This record gives sequence, C-alpha cells and structure tokens, in this order.
Amino acid sequence: MNNSLDYLAYPVIVSNHRQSTAFRKKLDFGHYICHKNRIQIVKPAVDTKPPVAHTHHILKLSKLQGEQKRIDKIEYENKKLCQKIANAHRGPAKVDCWNEYPSKRLLTAEKIQEKALGFLSCLDSHDTSKWLNAQS
Repeated sequence: MNNSLDYLAYPVIVSNHRQSTAFRKKLDFGHYICHKNRIQIVKPAVDTKPPVAHTHHILKLSKLQGEQKRIDKIEYENKKLCQKIANAHRGPAKVDCWNEYPSKRLLTAEKIQEKALGFLSCLDSHDTSKWLNAQS
C-alpha cells in the first residue's frame, strides 16, 4: 500500500488517486508538537482563594440603621425610667400610679338608659294614635 495512505487523521474514503495525506499529516504533526509544548509549559495550579465578597452583600446598612434606632429607643426609655426613679426618691412618699377603674355596672346602666331615650325619641316623631287606629 502507498505510504502516504498509511496515515489518515480523519478516516475518509479516498476517491481520487491524486489526494495525498502527506500535507495533512504534516499539519497534524505540527499541531501536535505545538500542543505538546504548551502542555509542558503549563504548571498545575489550584485556586484556593475564597470567592470575591462584595461589601453590599455583607454590610447591610438598613439593618444597621434599624438596630441603631432600636438601641436609641431603649436608651431613651431607660433615661425616662431613671428620671422617674430619681423623682420618686427625691420627693415625699406617695402613690405614683393611680388606676381609676369605672364601675362596669354603672356603664351598663347608662347604656340601657341611652337606648331607651333613643327609642322614646323615635316614638315621639311618629303619631302612635294614628298608627293604632289604622291597625284596627
């Protein structure tokens, strides 16, 4: 068999006797040598660095502002409590918390009376005698 046909980089059917693979073989060998040289130059390296951390992902300003507002509110309430305690110690002994509870029974009596007055005012606006005469 012909030496030029011994090497075929790509299996093809040779239909013409003038087709030669010598040039193709030369090109492939050149690419192979170039690739081999690049492989020898390359040094193995493993990327052990952590991924890039963006500050807007780590540092949330809205959360910090909310936290600062909460701390300010707590400090304000603590200051008010300290002032109340100081006033209680400074002045004479007295009750500082008066809880006035209105009687529930009194409230229910007032509500019943209001309903009755409202009902009576409705009856006054209508003439009940005409209504009774119309019914009989």
